Amino acid sequence: MKLLHLHEEYMHAARRPMTFGRLPVMPRESDVPILPSDKWRKIEGSLVKTYQFRAADLRNDFVRQILSHEEEVQHSALITINEDTVTLSLKTKDIDQITELDKEYARWSDETFKDVIYSLSNDNR
Repeated sequence: MKLLHLHEEYMHAARRPMTFGRLPVMPRESDVPILPSDKWRKIEGSLVKTYQFRAADLRNDFVRQILSHEEEVQHSALITINEDTVTLSLKTKDIDQITELDKEYARWSDETFKDVIYSLSNDNR
């Protein structure tokens, strides 16, 4: 359902005068569907997740940010790039286990994915 129609339904259901004149923020909805990404899974002692992209430049931007982050925190993942997907596999190699470093890397990767996919600079793609 379009956000504008949902807003109008809520306004009507409130049954009290609400005169904004217009919406405080006009919702913008892309014609391109949101691409799902897998959940983090434990596979063979590693945290694994696959991200899907609708364009190669978005995928490349994500990978560049991942590599920059790895250099900054001195912690790396196994990165597999396959056409429109990027799979990250996280495990602290020194102790062969999933650690807090890996979990933080996973959280950071999820936020970076959202930033890349939903950034305003990508609206015209």
